[in-house]
Amino acid sequence: MKKKFLLTLLILSSLVIGVSSCKAWRTVTTSATYVQSADSTKNTATITTKTVEEYQGVRKK
Repeated sequence: MKKKFLLTLLILSSLVIGVSSCKAWRTVTTSATYVQSADSTKNTATITTKTVEEYQGVRKK
């Protein structure tokens, strides 16, 4: 009986949290290449950055 009550409470809590808010993620990747030339040599450097943004939304009532 106790297990059934706890399971029901867990399911209801999950529904309330799920309905009242949402979470979204966005990944932004940026890349830049730099070339340096001198006399007979050529150097290339590539820089890549990755940013993960997280948004927390709340449902308006």
